[in-house]
Amino acid sequence: MAAANSCLPVSKMAALSIFVRSNLAALSNPVAQLSRNRSAPQIQQRWGSYRSSLKYTIPEDYTDYEITKDPNEWKYVECALGYKVIPKPMIEDTKHPSGYKPATAVPTDYPYFVERTKNYMQPVYLNRNPRGTKKITKISKIQGDIWALERDMKQYIEEQTGKKIASQIHEFAGVIKFKGDCVNRVKEWMGTKGF
Repeated sequence: MAAANSCLPVSKMAALSIFVRSNLAALSNPVAQLSRNRSAPQIQQRWGSYRSSLKYTIPEDYTDYEITKDPNEWKYVECALGYKVIPKPMIEDTKHPSGYKPATAVPTDYPYFVERTKNYMQPVYLNRNPRGTKKITKISKIQGDIWALERDMKQYIEEQTGKKIASQIHEFAGVIKFKGDCVNRVKEWMGTKGF
């Protein structure tokens, strides 16, 4: 009697394992299940690359949009678009919150001239090496006597910092480089000259 009772749970376990295996096989192959059930939705196929994917020809099938001709609605779209032409800044004696000052100097004021960038900003940049340990201040778009500009700018920076500073001039490119981070000092000096 004890032997018969001990066999009963084993047979239940065997039946359960056969049932689980058959259902796991069906779960591991969902395409086979979908082929049996025709009303089920198709599984989305993942394409390997852009070229092998299907071409979408009718955008109305994928996106909902409507075209408007109302100029009042178009104003909101124009605000989000970038400018085709950068507008000229106002030349007034007002102080801007960012500290921006428009250029007031003309090329004939000094023997040298520093032109603004296309965004009307001063062309002064801080270059760093990949580790960030070496800093170089670069001034570009220089015209005229670059040697006189370097001399005047270097004298101002040394007076402000109280120490000597190394510089490098690239006359043909119109570029001056100073060793260290002196971007703010250079911009202050250029602001006093009107560049």
